[in-house]
Amino acid sequence: MKNNFKSINKLFAVAIAILVLVFIFSFIDIGPAENPAISLWFLPTQSGEVKEEIKQLINSAEKSIYIALYDTNDKELVNDLLIAHRKGIDVRVIMDNEEATDEWDIVSPLDIKNILRTDYSKSNFMHNKFMIIDGTAVWTGSTNWTENGLFYNNNNSILINSKELADNYTTEFNEMWNGEFGAKSPPNTPYPKITAEDINIQCYFAPEDHVEAHIVSVIENAKSSIDFATFAFTSIPIKDAIIKKIKQGVKVRGIYEARQKSQWCTYDDLKEAGANVIYDKNPKTMHHKVFIIDNEIVITGSYNPSKHANKANDENILIINDKNLAGQYEKEFNNLFYEWGGVDIFPMSNIFITLHPDDPYMAVYGVSQEIDPGRSTKPIIIPEWARTVVPIRAIVEAMGGTIGWDGTERKVTINFNFTTIEF
Repeated sequence: MKNNFKSINKLFAVAIAILVLVFIFSFIDIGPAENPAISLWFLPTQSGEVKEEIKQLINSAEKSIYIALYDTNDKELVNDLLIAHRKGIDVRVIMDNEEATDEWDIVSPLDIKNILRTDYSKSNFMHNKFMIIDGTAVWTGSTNWTENGLFYNNNNSILINSKELADNYTTEFNEMWNGEFGAKSPPNTPYPKITAEDINIQCYFAPEDHVEAHIVSVIENAKSSIDFATFAFTSIPIKDAIIKKIKQGVKVRGIYEARQKSQWCTYDDLKEAGANVIYDKNPKTMHHKVFIIDNEIVITGSYNPSKHANKANDENILIINDKNLAGQYEKEFNNLFYEWGGVDIFPMSNIFITLHPDDPYMAVYGVSQEIDPGRSTKPIIIPEWARTVVPIRAIVEAMGGTIGWDGTERKVTINFNFTTIEF
């Protein structure tokens, strides 16, 4: 009997342990399954993760590391590249000439080892920020490997495991390594359209692939929404395409880098057309170059929508059709938009209100209701003024607004569609 009792106690203890584990794990959020082909980070929120991921990619390379980077001043990452080179890894780095000159104390050891080249141009930018590991994975986005870029600026970094995509970026890298920058770069991207784990991706390089036209094409097919966050946005064709979609009822929101205000900036034109746009409030830099279309398509990369980026700079973009990825970018956009004072502007649909002189009732969408319940308020005609006086409270409230009277200050306050009017 004792043995049976002990066995029952043991079974009871095991059962309790299992229930405790189930209880504990029920509170652990393991998060949604991520697509193994694509990983995404937003800075500065994930700054530590991003730098650690870059280091791991460099340290895990077995054959080659090819990097096209507008700017870096990170000694630790440069040292990791030198260590990889000493291990026999094929390391090559291309930088913008002006930035490399500014950071020469840090990047010159790469030059000493003959693994650094620049575009040798003062007017045009080698503006890419990509890395290819072992010809199988591509790291790209808007992030420069600088203190500001990695830890203070708003950026996005994306890692995609795809041999075809790596072939595209390797082709572009080899052209620049051989001195074919800007307009000299031939339009020979091997796989402009690829599929990675059932995700459709388009890959283009500026200036040879006419990046601006591809962005316009995506915008022209927008059905419900366009959100964008751009460091510099001066492209007239892209602006015009967005204005056309606004006129078709597409909801447009945008974030601009405040330091890029200029006579060429598209902010004022888009705002006047009805776009819900704001300037950023990052004391450093809002450095994204992102468009999110219909919560389904993401455009990202190094490309600021500008004439210079389209015609002269070396740039890259990805157009990725994936709702999950778009949702992550949309969350980042919303976080920044609302943090920096953005508000939702709801476009007014047609409102039909019918009033008649000397009638205390009005029709709203054909439904009769008392203008001013219990007071018999009615529109009146004043012949000597040739004017009709209508009850403003009823109209404002029918349109979803509010109206208040302050008898002390003798002031009327109207609130309507995020606008306050006092008189």
